[in-house]
Amino acid sequence: ALSPDEVHKERGDDAYKNAQFEGAIDHYTKCIEGLKRRGEGQSDLAMKAHSNRAACYKQISNFDGVIEDCTAVLEVDPENVKALVRRAQAFEGVERYRFALQDIKTVLSMPREKVGKPNVDMCNMMQHRLNRTVQQLKAGNC
Repeated sequence: ALSPDEVHKERGDDAYKNAQFEGAIDHYTKCIEGLKRRGEGQSDLAMKAHSNRAACYKQISNFDGVIEDCTAVLEVDPENVKALVRRAQAFEGVERYRFALQDIKTVLSMPREKVGKPNVDMCNMMQHRLNRTVQQLKAGNC
């Protein structure tokens, strides 16, 4: 039988698949809070719930939520490519370009096999875009 936390995660997954992002966030939050209460806030299940909740937050453009959940994943798994890419996109969304660049550079410094070509291509594009933006901001600040 599934634990209550696992049930919430499953329900969150179902809601996400049906594009019910607010409902999914609610279930993932209950899952995470339940795990934290039992001292399992860094378990695999918690990481999946944080990662999935970040995906929901991204869908509704809650960039702060994305950053927070991705950071929780990265504290446990610093080389989690999905979390780094998602957090970089969210940092760009809140105009924290240098933080975004940092995450992108972390991804690009990893072995290509681990990162995968689609992520490498996307990160290269983001890096160019972010570098341009930072240069433009610098030019405007003189």
